[in-house]
Amino acid sequence: MTSDTTNNISGNGPGLPPPRRFKVSPRLMTTGAIIAVLALGAAGGAGANRYIQKHRPQAVLLLQPGPIAQLKDRAPVAVKGQVAEVFGNKFIVQDDSGRALIDTGPRGKGGKLVAKGETVTVQGHFDNGFIHAQVLTRADGTSEAFGPPKHPHHEHGPGDRPGPRADRGPGSDRGPGSEPPPPPPAR
Repeated sequence: MTSDTTNNISGNGPGLPPPRRFKVSPRLMTTGAIIAVLALGAAGGAGANRYIQKHRPQAVLLLQPGPIAQLKDRAPVAVKGQVAEVFGNKFIVQDDSGRALIDTGPRGKGGKLVAKGETVTVQGHFDNGFIHAQVLTRADGTSEAFGPPKHPHHEHGPGDRPGPRADRGPGSDRGPGSEPPPPPPAR
């Protein structure tokens, strides 16, 4: 009798229905598999597109140079003028209407990209008082191409964190006798 009671408790005894099994229709399984494949393809396509955009040369729209005094913030611009001063990877170009600070990014480090007094045409993006150069053309027709400007919300690396020098103020890491670049003209 003990064995009958044990069998009834386990659900396998006489008079009790068999345990229920979850059934999935083949149509539902096919739909789920299609959705999974599509989601995986979309994620892979988005990743591939991001990789291609990052490593493919950017197309540059050629613009006619305009007066520096009429630069509009957050807009593509082109200016032509003489190099007034050079500060490492930045330099000032001036025309009859004013002056603009040009940022050439890491490629212009060392200050050997342009020479003081040289006539250049610079095309790029004007943002926060800088022209972030994309193309620099010299008077002889030779050109230098630069990558697109960095997105303003870049990821912070180890060098971007405040450290023991943070309380010294801006420009404290410059060498002795080096002057900071002058601010762009206010118009």
